[in-house]
Amino acid sequence: MFDSTQIKKGTGGYGRILFFGLMATLCLAFINSTAAAQTAATTPPANEEVIWKGYKLVSTVEAGWRFRRVSGSELKYRSDLNYKQGMRSFDTNIVLESESGKGKYFDSLLISNSGWGADPQGFTRVNLDKIGIYKFNANVRRVSYFNNLSNHVLGQHTSNTTNTSGDFDLSVLPQNEKIRFNFGMSFNDYRGPGVYTIRAFSDEFPVDSFTRNKSTDFRGGIEGKLLGFDLGLTQGFRFFKDRSDYSITSTNLGNNPTNNARLTSFSRIFPTDGNSYYTALSAHRTFAEKLDFTGKFIYTSTDSDMSMTEKIIGRDNSNNIIDLDNFTIMAKNRRIQKRADFGLTYRATDNFRISNTFSFDTFTINGGNGLEEAVTRRTSAGNPLASTFTKSAAYRVNDFTRYVNTIEGDYQFNNTVSLHLGYRYAHRSINVTGFGITLTSAPSPTNPAFIAETETNSTNAFIAGMKIKPVKNWVIFWDVEKGSADNVFSRLENYKYTNFRVRTRATFNKFALNLSAISKDNSNPTETATTPPLPFGTNIKNRFYTGSVDWNPIRELSISTGYTYNHLTAVTPILVPLTGGLFLRTSEYYMRDHYGFFDVSAKPMKRVSLYASYRISRDKGQGTRVAQIAQDIVTSYPMQMQSPEFRVAFKITRNVDWNLGYQYYNYRDSQTPTLNYRAHLPYTSLRIYFGGGAADR
Repeated sequence: MFDSTQIKKGTGGYGRILFFGLMATLCLAFINSTAAAQTAATTPPANEEVIWKGYKLVSTVEAGWRFRRVSGSELKYRSDLNYKQGMRSFDTNIVLESESGKGKYFDSLLISNSGWGADPQGFTRVNLDKIGIYKFNANVRRVSYFNNLSNHVLGQHTSNTTNTSGDFDLSVLPQNEKIRFNFGMSFNDYRGPGVYTIRAFSDEFPVDSFTRNKSTDFRGGIEGKLLGFDLGLTQGFRFFKDRSDYSITSTNLGNNPTNNARLTSFSRIFPTDGNSYYTALSAHRTFAEKLDFTGKFIYTSTDSDMSMTEKIIGRDNSNNIIDLDNFTIMAKNRRIQKRADFGLTYRATDNFRISNTFSFDTFTINGGNGLEEAVTRRTSAGNPLASTFTKSAAYRVNDFTRYVNTIEGDYQFNNTVSLHLGYRYAHRSINVTGFGITLTSAPSPTNPAFIAETETNSTNAFIAGMKIKPVKNWVIFWDVEKGSADNVFSRLENYKYTNFRVRTRATFNKFALNLSAISKDNSNPTETATTPPLPFGTNIKNRFYTGSVDWNPIRELSISTGYTYNHLTAVTPILVPLTGGLFLRTSEYYMRDHYGFFDVSAKPMKRVSLYASYRISRDKGQGTRVAQIAQDIVTSYPMQMQSPEFRVAFKITRNVDWNLGYQYYNYRDSQTPTLNYRAHLPYTSLRIYFGGGAADR
């Protein structure tokens, strides 16, 4: 196996990479050409259909090798891209088709595959059907996630996980309008090691973690027509569990090694098991080609059981020896949710349409937990101290109800102008009841402590938009939404927002021009609970401008280029504890990101295709802005990423293409240069075509 770490710096190393790739792929192409020549008498021309056992066969298979060399921060490169060296699969498709209804076991079969091997994500999809009898779809995905950044919580929140998931769905009698049956199954498996932090004894400690999450879903349903309605009923079940754990197995001085606190042993496990089931009913009908009705109702019930055991051994911040600090928690909860969505659309005239949608959502979360803590400790000299034991319990019931009604109208004045207007009203109510009690303390007016809170809230929003077509090849869209939105679990003031968007597209002969702009203003006005109260609102302003040009002068050449600018300013108040009390200061974040791209695809000769691209993203961040006093915070993330790529495809035979490419990444962090990296990713692959139309590519 070729080892990229042995390549010397300079063009000589890449020359050897490309030379070895060229030799390998040319050998494979020669073998393929020889085999094709030997079977020419029995193999039909590439542009003719290939029939296999009554099925028309079309196939494209591509596989190859990626080389890799990274200089600079390997951890930042893997956190951003995570492309590895080695064999990888590209887009691969196999299609078998028969005349409708004439296949023995199936009428069509599609197998798609891409990304397995050295890529951080891959998928395989299978679609299989027989007209009038069944339709089967399967999709399996895998994502490798890596995150290890030295400038994020001291590099102590890391992850190196793999998420594998899949969906399998079977429809019986799929073309039958009166009745059809649906069955499905899904799974998700998320696991991998990492690093996390815990806080104990006035210090913070990095700990090893391992994530283990699994879930499995089953569903079944029926669809059809009844009394003129399109009806659907689905019943689903979900089972999930978490077996993640956290541990320290050797002496850990914490992030402040100068104090007394240290841990010699730590373990935390919190096995969680749960199940959820849901029932979904949908209905649709159009009355007299004027009134359209759509409705859906979902009922969900979720139960989960969780326990946690945590054991700490070490020294506390007073230098006492902690022989054992043991936490045990047991908790159960249930969440029952009911949601209904109904929509009516009335076509008053050919030019005027009015619609109304109503959503109702209510859920109840009730749960309780019991906590026990036992601490056995000694003085620094080894003399026993009194053991402590704490036992408490708590229970909560959260009731949430929310309904939203949106009315909208569309009017088509003519072929040039149409107008859209709407209004949205939302109302919610929250009720929280429960208690908390410390069982190892004497009863008092605050033990147990009872909770009873009620809160209601309403919001309004205005919606408008237009479509304008001044001439045949030019169209303009704009829309605006202004109003307020609530916070489901927060009793802060409503968000006040204004969103505006405009987009235009124009075509001129071989050119296509796209321009758009988005403006979002979001504020969350509120005040502190101090005396006197202080204004404590967050304001976010975001501007997004983008434009692109496409040019296709001839069939063998296409050029695209574009530019995007994102201008974001976020100002959030913070309370800073200083001598004399809390003082109101601000935390500011700035983004000034410029992004540009340029793509060229060309076919200079019959057997050669070229592709080249260049992408650059540069965020100037806060620029020269700095905090005027120490208690203010001014932050940004100034960086630059450049990524050019070049690829050439040679048509070796009528069935085989050889691809050779090179991609380069150059990342620069203005604030943390230790994260900078450069990545060279040459690659080569063979793409094999089989079946009708292979010679026409």
